Amino acid sequence: MFSRVHRMQSLARLIVVDGLRRHALIGLILFALAGEIGGLLFFDFIPRDIGRATNDFLFSISWLAGFIFLLFHAVHVMAWDDDRRVLHTFLARPISRTEYVLAVFLGLAALLLALNAILGGIGFGLLTFVHNSVDSASYFQHLSFPFFLLASIGLYCIELMFLAVILLFSGAVRGNFPVLLLSLSYYFICSGLPVVRQAMHQAVSNTVGPWVEPMLKGLTVLFPDFSRFDFKMFVASSDPVPAMGQIVTPFALGLLYTLLVLWLACAIYQRRDLQ
Repeated sequence: MFSRVHRMQSLARLIVVDGLRRHALIGLILFALAGEIGGLLFFDFIPRDIGRATNDFLFSISWLAGFIFLLFHAVHVMAWDDDRRVLHTFLARPISRTEYVLAVFLGLAALLLALNAILGGIGFGLLTFVHNSVDSASYFQHLSFPFFLLASIGLYCIELMFLAVILLFSGAVRGNFPVLLLSLSYYFICSGLPVVRQAMHQAVSNTVGPWVEPMLKGLTVLFPDFSRFDFKMFVASSDPVPAMGQIVTPFALGLLYTLLVLWLACAIYQRRDLQ
């Protein structure tokens, strides 16, 4: 057991070092920092509620940076290992395919954690700066660090779920571009499904079959509703705090979903023909 964990840790460290060597993390941090500073220049034109607007903008930049990392670094890492036959080199050593998948996931998750931690620290610092620079009674009424931390954890949970799905697609199909297309399609379905479900719920009952709404709800098993992890609206507002069940349940389901997708990814890699 110890040797298995040690092998996974070694490969995960290689993934982390490779990500740092390719400057994937540094480039995204500079990109996000430039976007945040540039966006702050336009907040003088917002008449009211500058706190909520600033908070939404900073979290959007953080999500965009993580999204770019997942699509253009994580997908590339998996495709590069296959195309350059690096995966064959790893498996020629005493490491199983399951250990390989889990180690790659842990390495990329560590890079994502570092990216989110750095951008989160910068974002909260900018929020504090804006909060102290304006008339808080009119423009920035509330700033909550616990909810900022909760919203950041929710964003990281979404990225981990998306990363697990990318690993699943990387095992099921070959090539960088097909995995990229499947990952984008998955994200668009997850984002659009709640909108469709809400539209069906508001539709007249005689124009929509009674089976449509239950079917759309059942699809959330495959395509989770990412909006359940969105707690950023409580960072800069004094709205009532949600119940504990509304906070704990999404994270428990997200963890279960990630574990199930990783299990499927490992099962696919076990049966995959590497020739």
